[in-house]
Amino acid sequence: MDDKKKILVIDDEELLTKTFSRVLEKTGYDVFIAKKGQDACEMAEEENFDLIISDIRMPGLDGVETVLKLREIFLRKKMENIPTIFITGFADELKEKEAKALMPYAYIMKPFDIQELLLAVKNALIEKRKK
Repeated sequence: MDDKKKILVIDDEELLTKTFSRVLEKTGYDVFIAKKGQDACEMAEEENFDLIISDIRMPGLDGVETVLKLREIFLRKKMENIPTIFITGFADELKEKEAKALMPYAYIMKPFDIQELLLAVKNALIEKRKK
């Protein structure tokens, strides 16, 4: 039985998603990449995730809209609330407020230190396990 934690990364920047994949997989996580919010929602219908890492600014559904839709899917699947880490390179005040209202585990500004992200991932998964 495979008990690797499954992380859904949602970002339209290919270089960033490749970096996330490489680093998180090397750390022992299963990583699923979605370049658009709609893709992430389709993946969530088929797969259960332990953590979501989402950019806020993306074409189509932005990160906030995507996380709201994902939460609806998880609720329908009778899953608990999945911790979210938002990442962004652009601090739009309104979007930042909307994102923080969703009570993400972490809100990280780009550029960020990869160790900071790994620590947030590890702590979010530990916190989830305690609930």
